[in-house]
Amino acid sequence: MYTETLNNTEQYEDDEIILDLSGLFEDYIRCLKRCWLQLLLVLFMVTALGVTYFNISYQPSYEAKITYAVERTGDTGIDASIAKRLSLSIPTLTGVKDFQQDLTENIKTKSRSGNYTFRSVNTEGSNLFTVYVSTNNYKNTNIFLENFKKIYPGWASDSVGTVELQIADESQAGTTPSNPYSLPKSAGMGAVAGLAVCFVIATIYVLSSKTVRKESDMKKVTVKSCITVIPDVKLKKRINSQKEQLLITNRRVDWGFRQSILGAQSRIERQMEKENKRVLLVSSTLPEEGKSLLALNLALAFEQREKNVLVIDGDLRNPSIGKLLGLEEGHKGLSDYFKKGSSLEEIIQTKNNIDVICGGSIRNKASSILKKKEMDQLMEILINSYDYIIIDTPPSALFTDAAMLSEYADAVVYAVRHDKPTTKEIKEGIDPFIRSGKLLGYVINRKPGGYSSYGKYGRYSQYSSYRKYGKYKKYVDIDEKTMNTEDSL
Repeated sequence: MYTETLNNTEQYEDDEIILDLSGLFEDYIRCLKRCWLQLLLVLFMVTALGVTYFNISYQPSYEAKITYAVERTGDTGIDASIAKRLSLSIPTLTGVKDFQQDLTENIKTKSRSGNYTFRSVNTEGSNLFTVYVSTNNYKNTNIFLENFKKIYPGWASDSVGTVELQIADESQAGTTPSNPYSLPKSAGMGAVAGLAVCFVIATIYVLSSKTVRKESDMKKVTVKSCITVIPDVKLKKRINSQKEQLLITNRRVDWGFRQSILGAQSRIERQMEKENKRVLLVSSTLPEEGKSLLALNLALAFEQREKNVLVIDGDLRNPSIGKLLGLEEGHKGLSDYFKKGSSLEEIIQTKNNIDVICGGSIRNKASSILKKKEMDQLMEILINSYDYIIIDTPPSALFTDAAMLSEYADAVVYAVRHDKPTTKEIKEGIDPFIRSGKLLGYVINRKPGGYSSYGKYGRYSQYSSYRKYGKYKKYVDIDEKTMNTEDSL
C-alpha cells in the first residue's frame, strides 16, 4: 500500500534539477508573459539609474598633441630606436617630481594634481613619436602642452644623451572635448545593464519555480503516468449568445481539446476494464484546476462509446456539475437524499444522455451529510444500474471530503493545472490516493499551445469563489455557504 510513497521518497527526495534547454526556454517565455510589466519596470528603473550615474560621473577630456622627429645620427634605424626609447619613457618621465614642478608652472593649483595625463605613441620603424596630453580644461591642456614643449628637449637629452628633436606636428585642444557626452550611449549602456538584471531575475524565477509544467515535473510526486495533456483553449465569443461551456458535445469546442478528452477516456476505460473497476473519482489539489469539467467531459466521452454513465457531484460545499450542464438550480441532489429523505428517482436528472446527481440544496462538508451505511447501500444500487460512475469532489489539498469519497471509488484520476499548484501542494493532495493504491494517473490541464488553435482557455472564474482556507487562504473562501460554482478547466 505504501510502496509508491516509499519509492517516491527515495527516488525524488533530493529534487534534482534536470537542465532541459527547451524546457528552460519555455519557462523564460512563461516568466516573460506572466511578469512582463514588472520586468519592464525593472528595465526602465535600471536604465534611468544608469543614465543618472553616467551623467554624474562624466568628466570631459580635452586633448592636445605634439609629434617629434628624432635626428641624432642620420641613421634611420638608430634614430627609430631612440624615438622608441623616448616614447616608452614618457609615462616614467611625467611621474618625476622635478619634471612635474616644471610642467605645472603657470597652471592653476586646483588643476595641477591628478587631472592631467600623458601618453605617447611611436610608429614602429620610424623616428617619429607623438605625445598626447589630456586634462578636464582645454585652456590648461594647451598650457601643459606649451610647458612640455619648452622643457622636454632638455629632459630628453639628459635621458638618452644629446639629441635633436624636431617638431613635426602640433595640435592644440579645442573647446569640444575628445570624449563628448552621449545620452543615447548612456541610455544604451543602462538598458544593457537593465536587461542583465531582468535576465538574472527571470533566471531566479525559473530555477525557483516548483509548479508542474511538464510530465517530468510530476516524477517528483508519483511514478504513475500522465493520462493526457489538455491544451489551453477557449470558445470564441458570439454576439448576443449565451455563455457556452467547454464540453465535448459542443461542436465549437477546439479539436485538440476534444481529442485529448477522448484519448483520456479511452485509456481510462481500457485500464478500468482490465482491473474490473466501475467507479472513478476525479479530484485536484486546488480550485480552478478543472476537475469538474474533466469529470463531466469524461462522462460525455463514455456516453459516446455507448456506456451507461452516472455523474455524482460530490463537492457538497461548492457543487458545479448542474450549472455546467445548465440544469435547474435548487434541484434536489445528494444532500437532499441523505438529509431530507428524497428518493433516488427525485435526485437523478438526465442531460446529454448521461444521468446526473447534483450536490443538492444543502451545502456542507461531506462528513456532515453522508452516512456510511446509506452511502454503501446507494453505491450498491447505482453500480448495478450503470456501466460507470464518475464522482466529482472538492479540492483534496483543502478538504478531507475527497479522501472520504474515495472509499466508494475503484480508481482516481487527478487533475493538475499547468503552472498552478506547487509539487509540494500536489504531494499533500494526492497522497491519500497513492496510499490507498487507487490512483490511476493524472491529467495536466490547460497547457499553453498543444493542439489548440485559439491559444487560451475561457474565463470561467466567476463560478469559483474558493479564496482562503487555513494555510491555503489564497485559494479558498471560508464562507462555504456563499460559494459559487467552480467550472474552470
